[in-house]
Amino acid sequence: MHHLTPNSILHISIFVHLCEAFLGIEPYFDLFLYFFHLKPHPNNSKVDVVGGAGLQFRQGRKPKYMPYDLSDKVIDWKSMWFYIRNLSSSLPLRTPGPPVKKSNWNSKGSGGDQVNFLLGEIKRLKTEHQICGASVIVHWSMRRIQPLQRRVNLGFQYTGDADPSCYTRTMITGDDLKDRVLELLKNVPGMANIDGTFSAVKRPREVLFRVVD
Repeated sequence: MHHLTPNSILHISIFVHLCEAFLGIEPYFDLFLYFFHLKPHPNNSKVDVVGGAGLQFRQGRKPKYMPYDLSDKVIDWKSMWFYIRNLSSSLPLRTPGPPVKKSNWNSKGSGGDQVNFLLGEIKRLKTEHQICGASVIVHWSMRRIQPLQRRVNLGFQYTGDADPSCYTRTMITGDDLKDRVLELLKNVPGMANIDGTFSAVKRPREVLFRVVD
C-alpha cells in the first residue's frame, strides 16, 4: 500500500464504497480491473521509492465510470507525508525500495456477463440519480466510515448512527462535507446526489447478490 500514490488510494476508496453502498455488492475485482490498471510512477525508467505505483483509468473506460476529476492539490504530497514505525502485526511489512513492475499490473480480469451487468447498473445510477464521484465521497463521509478501514459491516449492511464501523458519533456539518470533497476533487457539481444507496434497512435486490456468486 505504501507504494501507491494518494490519488490511487482515493480511486480504491471510491470504488469500494460504490460497490458496497450504491451497487449493493462486495467489491468486485474484475470490475475494478475493467476500469483501472497500475503504472510505474513517474515512468518505467525511473520509479519512485515512495509512491512509485499509480492507478490510472484504462483508455476509453473513464466515460463508463462515475464522473470525477482528481484534485491537483496532492502534487507535492511527499513533502507532507511521513511514515511511522509499525507496532502492530495487523499491518503488512513495509517493502524497501521502489515497487517492481509485474505483468499482472495490466491484467484486464475475466470480464463477462457479471461485469456487463454492473456496467449497466453504473449507467443507471448516473442516468436516474446523477451519481458521481462526489456523491460517493459525501455518502461515506455522512456515514462517518472509511471505506478502506477494517469494518464490521459492509456498506449495504450499514445499520445507522450506531453502526460499529463509524469512527465518530459526531455529526458532520454541511460545510465540513463540502470542504472534504473539494480537498479531494475538482470541478465538483453544485450538489452531489446520494439517492439509490443501500443499507441494512434497504437491502440490495436479490439479483445483485446472485450476480457475484
